[in-house]
Amino acid sequence: MLATDDPFELAERYQNQRGQWVVGGLEPQVFWPNRPQIVRFEGLDFLLQPAVIDGQHRSLPAIAIRANGYGLSVNEGRAAVMRLATAIAWREGKKVDIVMWGGGSSPFRVGRMLNNAITEYFSDENLHVPQSDEARKALAYYREGLSLGNPFYSFLGFYKAFARSLPNGRERGPWIEQTLPQMTDRDAISRREELEAHGENISQYLATQGRHAIAHAEREDIVDPDDPDDHQRIHFDNPLMRHLAELAMDERLGVRPPSSYERDHLYELEGFRTLFDNEQLEALRRGELAEGREYILPDDFYVMARKGKSCVHLGGMRMTDGGMNEGRLGVKLESPNGKVAIEFWMDFRNERLIIDPIRGCVLLNTRRESRSDIQAEIALEQFKFFMYCNGSVEIWSSDREHRMGKSEAYMLPVNWSPDFTGHQQSLIGLQELLKDVPETGDEAAG
Repeated sequence: MLATDDPFELAERYQNQRGQWVVGGLEPQVFWPNRPQIVRFEGLDFLLQPAVIDGQHRSLPAIAIRANGYGLSVNEGRAAVMRLATAIAWREGKKVDIVMWGGGSSPFRVGRMLNNAITEYFSDENLHVPQSDEARKALAYYREGLSLGNPFYSFLGFYKAFARSLPNGRERGPWIEQTLPQMTDRDAISRREELEAHGENISQYLATQGRHAIAHAEREDIVDPDDPDDHQRIHFDNPLMRHLAELAMDERLGVRPPSSYERDHLYELEGFRTLFDNEQLEALRRGELAEGREYILPDDFYVMARKGKSCVHLGGMRMTDGGMNEGRLGVKLESPNGKVAIEFWMDFRNERLIIDPIRGCVLLNTRRESRSDIQAEIALEQFKFFMYCNGSVEIWSSDREHRMGKSEAYMLPVNWSPDFTGHQQSLIGLQELLKDVPETGDEAAG
């Protein structure tokens, strides 16, 4: 998708295409969009369908893909849907269970709605794409653990994800003992402390009284499905087993926990990093330029701000200046008509894209001689106020196909708040001025 694409408008067009559709009906615990939306994952476009109640008919929320549009068979389409469901479950840490399959020439809805949490917009950011088959299988087992309501089988799902990460059984006990002090999940730590207080060897306990006791029926030391004490015990063990699986998947399979996305914020300069080689990047991470090396940035960028489903576009802008200051690489952009300038800084030492809407987004002149002058001023007014309301700035390539960087949501300075009334009055005044300025031939044609 391009930066300017509306995922809801794309969904309307996409779902009207005829083809070989694959539809996976879900029982999710995550917030699901309340209208059709496109999500891009692994280079494929997926249609997220909301749950629908129409009289007596109730349909499940679903993930659909036009398989033949990508040269996929039905089974390959189903596998792609399952991988997206797994990525969503991993990011959200909640159940995304595929309970029914459908399809045909159109993305026909399937099933009935049981329970559903909805949202206006579903973000496709931070959906993990596994880099190996082992990682993919571990993630699938993890989703299984999240999706199963029975605590015994949920435990087994998490244990399988853990075991896939450490296939050598002899490694598991020592690894658990070494990892227990490093845990960060509150519920897992609480259960660890309870078991330690009872003198349990936790690695042995999880294997024998957890995995083996659940998986085998012929043993004496089994869990009893009709024993509420066994239900309660395994229910309390699940957060511990789940967190150990997460840590093992991170360490051994490179499946970063969803929390690392916000913690490490590598997304902020993700696209810009691809412009430089390792030597150049290492120098930037020291807050300097590599000696004797030329740093080349594109001449043009596309600038926008986003918050959920809402976007404000400054549009295409040209680089007019750049350089290092206090260990950060700065870039100044101007609009094509020379009306608006925006300045941003790339702090590679801290992986930050820094933009100050108060001092870094300015009008270069007060000229209002053409419609483009006024429209640029309107766009800047909307852009700045959007940032004041905790929007994030996104810098894209000029063709709008690749995001170069994304700032954190802007936080207002202490003891300062935006003037909403003044903002509205300014916009009204500019819109009135725009009405009185005739379109030029080029503007009318555009």
